[in-house]
Amino acid sequence: MKYLQFLSVLGLLFLISNNPVQAQLFEDFEGAEKASYTGATVSLSSGNWFLDDALLGNLANDKFNGSQGVRMDRRNDRTGNIYMQFDKTDGADEVSFYFANYGSSDDNELQVQYSTDGGSTWENLGDPLAAPSTLEQRTISVAISGNIRFKFIQSAGTDRLNIDDIRITDFVEASDTATIAVTVDDITINDTGTTTFPTTLVGTSREKTLSIKNTGNTQLDISEVTITGQGFSVSSLADSSLAFNESTDLTLTFEPQSAGEAAGSISILNNSENAPSFGVTLSGEGIEDGEIIPISTARDFPLGTRVTVTGRVTVGNEFGGPLYMQDGTAGIAVFWELLHTTAEIGDSVTVTGPLTVFRPIAGNDEDFLLQISDTDDDSNVLFEIIDTEKREVSPRPVNLEQVNSGNYEGQLVVIQNATIDHSGAFQGNQNYGVSDGFADAELRIDNNTNLVGAQAPTEATNIVAAVGKFAGVYQILPRFTADVGVEEVTFPGDSISKDFTLDVVTWNIEWFGDEGNGPADVNTQFENVKTLVTTLDADIYALQEISDVTLFNSLVSDLQDYDGVIADFSQTQRTAYLYNTNSIQFQDSELITSGMVQSDWANGRYPFLLQFTANINGEGREIYAYNIHAKAFGEPSDYSQRLNASGQLKSYLDNTHQGDNVIVLGDFNDEILESTSEGEDSPYKNFDDDTEYTIVTKSLEQAGYTSFSRFSMIDHIVFNSQLSDEYFEGTERVENPFYIGSFLSETSDHFPVWVRFKWGVITSNEDEPSERAYTLRLDQNYPNPFNPTTTISYNLENASQVNLEVFDLMGRRVATLVSERQTAGEQSVSFDASSLSSGVYIYQLTAGGSSLTRKMVLLK
Repeated sequence: MKYLQFLSVLGLLFLISNNPVQAQLFEDFEGAEKASYTGATVSLSSGNWFLDDALLGNLANDKFNGSQGVRMDRRNDRTGNIYMQFDKTDGADEVSFYFANYGSSDDNELQVQYSTDGGSTWENLGDPLAAPSTLEQRTISVAISGNIRFKFIQSAGTDRLNIDDIRITDFVEASDTATIAVTVDDITINDTGTTTFPTTLVGTSREKTLSIKNTGNTQLDISEVTITGQGFSVSSLADSSLAFNESTDLTLTFEPQSAGEAAGSISILNNSENAPSFGVTLSGEGIEDGEIIPISTARDFPLGTRVTVTGRVTVGNEFGGPLYMQDGTAGIAVFWELLHTTAEIGDSVTVTGPLTVFRPIAGNDEDFLLQISDTDDDSNVLFEIIDTEKREVSPRPVNLEQVNSGNYEGQLVVIQNATIDHSGAFQGNQNYGVSDGFADAELRIDNNTNLVGAQAPTEATNIVAAVGKFAGVYQILPRFTADVGVEEVTFPGDSISKDFTLDVVTWNIEWFGDEGNGPADVNTQFENVKTLVTTLDADIYALQEISDVTLFNSLVSDLQDYDGVIADFSQTQRTAYLYNTNSIQFQDSELITSGMVQSDWANGRYPFLLQFTANINGEGREIYAYNIHAKAFGEPSDYSQRLNASGQLKSYLDNTHQGDNVIVLGDFNDEILESTSEGEDSPYKNFDDDTEYTIVTKSLEQAGYTSFSRFSMIDHIVFNSQLSDEYFEGTERVENPFYIGSFLSETSDHFPVWVRFKWGVITSNEDEPSERAYTLRLDQNYPNPFNPTTTISYNLENASQVNLEVFDLMGRRVATLVSERQTAGEQSVSFDASSLSSGVYIYQLTAGGSSLTRKMVLLK
């Protein structure tokens, strides 16, 4: 072997193109489904493969490239293996693949086998390979001509193993003389061929791997490598003498020094007969930071690269971020709050910022939505809303197979004749299966849209949606009800202030204060609970799963105008009440044990009574509320406990509260239409069958709502006939806490359920909605247009930290008017723009976890 230094010269080249050839079989296991370990044939891009005790997985513990990979299993006497059900007719020179132990397992091995007789017999190819802890590539020499197929067997271990991206190169029959073969990034390049670098930002670089291989019996000697063209360079060559089937790699680099097209070449002088002066034309293009480029070009840049793109907005703030925009070449998401809260569908915008991905969980960057957003290293995101007529983008007609290809990420599409695998109401931040006859895909209902609570279509429909990506799965995200052809859910009385009604809520706050069993961050859960209570602004909250009494007392202390009481029993999960002291007068509270069997009440989780007087519209009603947290799970003994407890409670109420106003509410841990225990009636059928009682939340269950995550409707409210006239018909609902991010993972796995009651004379009606005493509101500045001063007024729902900032249309902050904690109620501040030039400015109010923006015009 000899070490050869390279000569780098500049020169002119004639650009001669030659199409690259891919002499190999490659299988990445994308675009197919197999969710079980049962042996079955799977149709893949390379052909049919048989997966036995193996599936296609993309869980957090799986190791794979792209969106999924193979998971083999050796647990419980399984023998995971996969094999080709077809021959590769060009033989095999090498076989390479990526593999790793699944999750934290560490004792698995992989045996590769081959067959040259159509799979009748198999031979081991080398020794078994110990799987590494992280995904690594292995390459095995084969050198067999003719028909061949391969099998991959998990030959040892007691757990699971991942394998992905299998590549088999063609058999190479040795020439008599030295013969040069060249590939660039695994693509074969012929002599006088061309390789093109992606568009590259000036001051950055892109790389390609050029591999030189000898396919002849005579030694290949490389005498000189010459590269030309400004911005092009090549690494040093380690091996200049190659025996048959030996190869060596070079790194080609394009680092443009100025904007514009660049041309160069690389010449490899050698002793081969087929191409003694092997030449490849090089091309590329450099662009300056801030130069507007097509979105398709921007999408090809490495993460962290600053790009500037212009396009039309297809999603504004419908998802609460990100914004989606597209031009004639592609689409992309932009997560920048000031932009997506200001821009609207149809706006023309220019955005500059770094490329990143939305990746809130573990996984490969390429498996998540590409977007422009701030990073730890670059928070300078700029934008301009161009002053031109709005023009909405027409959605591109595609099918779900095309969506799954990844070619339409970030774009607005329409799927025709799509069937959604769901009946009843849509839940927020949930995924549903959807199919159109071409493929299956995932439909995502974003929590911020008005689709939450809407009834899913029962027949095939056309769906307009933005195409997103999460954890390797492409998703279609409709923006509003019109995109799916359904009606927005509305509730009577929403314009009537809660000051004029009794609003009653039941909410299981998952292991409140117990980070070992509930959400991991207790402080975040605590703050989210406060946000929900103050936002919902109800009179009575019946709570379950209160695990930290001290934290509950802190919650009561922090909540203005609320007091609370917690059940006194020894279990970790307690029941409790919060009540608004402006409308509720506390009378008494106690655990009800009379007539109750301890073992039927989850070993002592008895009904918790709150006796109170509700003062609404100048009239009082004495009410007895019973908060229950019934036995969970679906075993026969669990069902029996719920059934017995329901009978005991109803008997107690029937005998104790004739003529009284009674509400029963809580986590019933079962449904009303039929039990979650298979084949059983609801344990609360006794209440449902008795006309003395109304299970008001039964209608939510009938409509397909769920209160426990997306699984079941098990949180309920019951009232007796004494409150029938006071019941505000149609107001029962499952709360959609869109104002809290990551609600299910950071707050609770149950949604609040609530209903309204009214009595007395309401002084406002739906035609003349009343203003609440405190609402989060941002008024239009006055005067507007202005020069040079104007007044901005706003109203705070509660005392909170307030930020009021002014930005120009490029997203640059030009003034901070307020940055302090303020009391609830009306506020105003004067803004002096003497130092600013004429133009449109944006002012943004942030308080209590919400943000509002408006525009104002400075005319000088």
